[in-house]
Amino acid sequence: MRSKLSLLIHVALFPIQNLQFYGQQHMLDALDYRQTGGIGKSKQQKAKRLIERKLYAELLRKAEPSSLDEINLLVQKFYPMLSSKNEARRHDFIPSHEDEETYSVEKKLYQHYFHIIEEFSAALLSYRDGDIIFKYWRNDANGSKKWSFIDFMAQYSDQDKVIFFQALNRTIPIDLMIALHHSNNNIHDPLQLHELYQHINLADAPLDDILARGVAENHIHASAAFNFSILWQMMMNGVYPPKYFESFTTNHLAASSEVESYLWTARLLRLVLSHYLKDWESGAVRSLYEWIEDSLATEPGVVRLLHELYHNQYDGFAPMDKLKEAIERIQITFMENEASGSDFIFRIFPEHQAIKTYGEHLFLFKVMAYRRQMQDKSGCVGSYEQFFRLFFMYIAIKNEFYQQVTQPTVLRGLDFFRGYFDRATDGIAADQSYYTMLLRTLFQNRYLQKVELRLSVASSETENRKRLLRLLESYKHILVNDYDVENDPQSEFPLIGIVYHLIKRPDDVNKDFWWFDEERDHTLKHLHFGEHQEKYMKQVQMVQQLRRNVPMVTNFIVGLDAASLEHYTPVQVFAPVFEEARDSKYDSLRILDPEGNILPRQSLFFTFHAGEEFRHLGSGLRRIDEVIEYCKLHAGDRIGHGIALGVPVEEWAKRNPVVILPRGEYLDNLLWVWGVYSRTTQFRTEAFIYLERQIDEMADCIFNDIFSASTPGISTLFKTYKRRFLRIKDEISKVNLQQMKREGEERRLHLNFPPNSYRRLKIKKINCLLIIIMKWL
Repeated sequence: MRSKLSLLIHVALFPIQNLQFYGQQHMLDALDYRQTGGIGKSKQQKAKRLIERKLYAELLRKAEPSSLDEINLLVQKFYPMLSSKNEARRHDFIPSHEDEETYSVEKKLYQHYFHIIEEFSAALLSYRDGDIIFKYWRNDANGSKKWSFIDFMAQYSDQDKVIFFQALNRTIPIDLMIALHHSNNNIHDPLQLHELYQHINLADAPLDDILARGVAENHIHASAAFNFSILWQMMMNGVYPPKYFESFTTNHLAASSEVESYLWTARLLRLVLSHYLKDWESGAVRSLYEWIEDSLATEPGVVRLLHELYHNQYDGFAPMDKLKEAIERIQITFMENEASGSDFIFRIFPEHQAIKTYGEHLFLFKVMAYRRQMQDKSGCVGSYEQFFRLFFMYIAIKNEFYQQVTQPTVLRGLDFFRGYFDRATDGIAADQSYYTMLLRTLFQNRYLQKVELRLSVASSETENRKRLLRLLESYKHILVNDYDVENDPQSEFPLIGIVYHLIKRPDDVNKDFWWFDEERDHTLKHLHFGEHQEKYMKQVQMVQQLRRNVPMVTNFIVGLDAASLEHYTPVQVFAPVFEEARDSKYDSLRILDPEGNILPRQSLFFTFHAGEEFRHLGSGLRRIDEVIEYCKLHAGDRIGHGIALGVPVEEWAKRNPVVILPRGEYLDNLLWVWGVYSRTTQFRTEAFIYLERQIDEMADCIFNDIFSASTPGISTLFKTYKRRFLRIKDEISKVNLQQMKREGEERRLHLNFPPNSYRRLKIKKINCLLIIIMKWL
């Protein structure tokens, strides 16, 4: 079903869902059916074939059509005017002869786009108790309301509609749907946008009663808790890290790789359209281009650039220097008092600054007001077309960028998600205004009573303090301004807790294990995860130091976690790190608050992402067990996700008869099973023998180039497996001490081995287990 719904959505929105049809010229050429003064039948057919080729290529990348015929039928449903002249006439895309001079196919096309989005919004959105809610109930097909495009929705209700809504939400941002829904339901006062932060309530009435008792969000990453609207607002206001676009790599769905250029183009279009709407509201009834030429008469370069953008005269997008200069000149012309940290939309419309919402919602609200008044107006010829050609350019850019930072359903897995996550989070400037907007967005969920925010550990205690201060100041600002806690001590508000997470990172697999020798200054560098482990250790010490130096902060810093891709860093690297974090030397029993009250000190709790994503089910189960056993998770601690625990084993085995995974990981799984199996008195002898045979074969495969006589026995391998959970630095110290003692004995005995033989002998005798560990990894 998901693939069919995805196909339907991509066809329904294809002219505006990305940059493939940016500027709409191909669509307008294909709809030019005029007998006289048109582009000609051959050019029209060429435009139709071009649309067809682009659309086929697009859908083969993004959906799973069963045939080209299926695509063509969907195109005929949503865009019948493209199929034939008769269909175009039937749907009013060919004017009568006497109306040909004043009739606008372009205006009709934009109205058609709005009509499709309106029907989607009517089928999926409604209102209840001051919230926008998901319309989970069944739609009547062509009953009380005549549906042109979504009559298929009559077949969907409950879970089916949720799947459809999810697929749509992965294709385009839904803020335009919300704005259209408001407009069509006579919501014309911007005050109605107050506290709208993109939250769509999915609960039905009975579930709403249950949720009203309170819910908790226990897995919110502060760097990823934003929604697209926050990221888009930062892009449109130029508030992003300076080197963001240097590392931005487009995904396989990209229609354009000129990301910075098209985002600056969107900034320019949004700025121009907003200022035009401001003047239009004041009664200046002019077409957009008349307004541009009058208002920017002293800026001919800007006027020329906007004219070129309108006619799509660039092969791609305008040069960056021209775009930046145009934006700067417009800001100088219209915006004398620039305030940083806010969306410029609220500076253009200062009368709405008290409304707590995104600037984008207000911008789209104003656009819908313009559309409502201009769509049937006979005066101002060309005004509608001029405005909405630029507007749909803006929407196409916005949708293109949305698909670069929002993961589609074409492939699963955290590693696939990382690309989208990085493109989105790298663009976030985590200043105080970001945290304020983030918390307001979270708190829009009126059921929320507790929220757990996850932060990464900065490289210094000073930076950790600054980041924490920004977050807590934003929290205080919201409590004072939104919940009035200073005047109402009984006010109820969501509580926040902070969990610091250690990010799992891969290590260099090409490290040379023969480099482990008496050069002790380099041993951590040349041992797998040696440097990583010490970095994690320092991060934990910084967090605990912060909790100890600022006692009241223990009420907010409540946990430690290990997160990110599971196969990047094995559990054994974190075992001594978590042991350090649990050390009682960092704890005390009581703290003194600013008012002199003696309070109990909040302990640190622990979570660990394990069994979340695994190549083999045995790997997922082993990691969960390793975390509990070696990271010493207690009651009250938590496994992050632990999906492997809920997978039916027999069903998984049937679906995965062959699994590709590293030999070392497979040997780890076998040894773990052997360790569990050997501790029970109830086991099948034949299974145990088979298990030991598999271990011997895999160990021989891995270690036969090191041990010429025989591979280590299973008990030795299992001891080595367990030893890997000790701190690498401590193990190095022990081996170095043994090495120095042995060297002293050898000097007394005047052993005279050739240098190379002597070095190999030392490694074989003293570092046997470490060699196994490093080769294994």
